[in-house]
Amino acid sequence: MNETHKKQIRNHSIIILIGILIIIVFGNETSWLRYFNILAILIILRSLIWFISNSEELLFYIFPTKTIREKKQKLKDKIWSHISMVLFFSGLVFLIFQMSNIENIIEESSFWKNFGFLGFSFSLVCLFFLYKFQPSVFSESGRRYSVIFGFVLGLTGLTISTTSFLNKKNAEKEIVQSEFTIDRKSTGGKKNRSHWIFIKIKESDRRFEIKPNLWNKLNVGDRVLLELQKGHFEYDFVNEIKPT
Repeated sequence: MNETHKKQIRNHSIIILIGILIIIVFGNETSWLRYFNILAILIILRSLIWFISNSEELLFYIFPTKTIREKKQKLKDKIWSHISMVLFFSGLVFLIFQMSNIENIIEESSFWKNFGFLGFSFSLVCLFFLYKFQPSVFSESGRRYSVIFGFVLGLTGLTISTTSFLNKKNAEKEIVQSEFTIDRKSTGGKKNRSHWIFIKIKESDRRFEIKPNLWNKLNVGDRVLLELQKGHFEYDFVNEIKPT
């Protein structure tokens, strides 16, 4: 790695660190000082975008391969490259279709962490065995990057979406109704088509999307009934929201 790359990495790392420090200092501000947080987020994003856009090149300099681009790829290497992209787009598509189910899980953050880590670990195991049985896949920089990228994100997404699907599909039949208070309401999405209510559950603010007609009937402070089911993986999820 040449001095230019080292300097760029150092500068962008320092910028990210400064941004994080600003958020730590002004994170709880409610006055005009809170706008420093927006500035911090912007400068962090700018540096993160630089790292992402240059990630293949940086990976090559840190862990160099035999070549940057091969003129003629082996058939098996090309197949694995295509498989990685199939995994990536499959994980993305399935995750999109499961987002509404995931958002209705009571302990959503725990679900993301646990099964995200499981999927990430599984992808590393798969990459390890692929490296052992087909090492030439990783001998070209671009292909190595796409294979690692596809396997990690694809298998992580597939793991999360699959467990979300099974958690609901094989849930216990018993439905438990619990009463909660609406803390606030909000709309969003394209032309404010999404209608949300916010409820505090287990010391955590949870957002649930409901139909516009029901949203219009409810007010902040109203009580609502949440129909809860225990999922196959012990993650409770909201099956339906009703007014009391």
